[in-house]
Amino acid sequence: MDERLEAELLAYRDSDEGYVERVFRHVLRRLPDPEARERALQKLSEGTLSRATLVHELAASEEFARVRELDDAVALGLGARRRGERIRWLQAAPGTDERVVEIPWVLSRLVPEGSVLEVGYAYAETAYLGGLLRSGVDLVGVDLASRDVEGMATHRADVCDLPFAASSVDQALLVSTLEHVGADNAVYGLEGGGDPGAPLRALRELQRVLVPGGSLLVTVPLGEPGDHGWFRQDDEGGWLALYARAGFFVEEVEAYELVPEGWRATRSFRPEGVRYGERGPAASAVLCADLRPGRLRRLLSPSGARIAARRRAGRLYRRARRDL
Repeated sequence: MDERLEAELLAYRDSDEGYVERVFRHVLRRLPDPEARERALQKLSEGTLSRATLVHELAASEEFARVRELDDAVALGLGARRRGERIRWLQAAPGTDERVVEIPWVLSRLVPEGSVLEVGYAYAETAYLGGLLRSGVDLVGVDLASRDVEGMATHRADVCDLPFAASSVDQALLVSTLEHVGADNAVYGLEGGGDPGAPLRALRELQRVLVPGGSLLVTVPLGEPGDHGWFRQDDEGGWLALYARAGFFVEEVEAYELVPEGWRATRSFRPEGVRYGERGPAASAVLCADLRPGRLRRLLSPSGARIAARRRAGRLYRRARRDL
């Protein structure tokens, strides 16, 4: 049979019901809601909507724009990981949230193999979880909430009291999660909160379960320090001081800011007046960090001393520039 004719007939192989479900899953990565299903089936039956036009409508929707943003972020991160590249100086369009920076930054630094603990998985972006599952690591999720994720071992537990043995995890991930630890999480349907010491305890608990030489990848909202009830925001100095108190060495850190041109990496970030939700749909800036257990041990190593000296020199330079 002619290849194009075969493809044409293949597009009509399913019933209308099967096609609507299939195209929603393929384009929007979800099942159609009842109202959308009923509308599509009625119009397909009437002949006032073709199957190609249904695809066009879904692909032109704002929801698909978000699917595409996240898909691009995952592809960028996993592609860099395959090349062994820890991507930096990321850029993203205006009007997007911090996930388009956090996801590729973290996925490009995912360990080649071993056990990876994702903290806060229950409310994580589905595309991000899909990228983790496609990476081939031994994935474990922990959260106060629960979510069924095939291919991931999940535990309902507090990050301050993890149900894992010491030195049993190769890498841990805290993507936009640390700022919620100990905060008022009623917005997520969870009880508790009002515990300002919880982030420090959580970091120390994660250090306990990490293997020697393991890593903790953390992303947090950056800007003018403040407690917003359901999350906390701090400036770069505040977050780095917290990591140091928990006993982590900052192997790598990068700040991103949402400016009129979009998301851009910055070496001279000023936190004054940078508030959550005022420049875009969520954070106005984000800090991405690769942390390693054993701060003192790492500082005493030759490479650790060089990193610390370089970071110290950079801070002094930025301070001098601000004072000019």
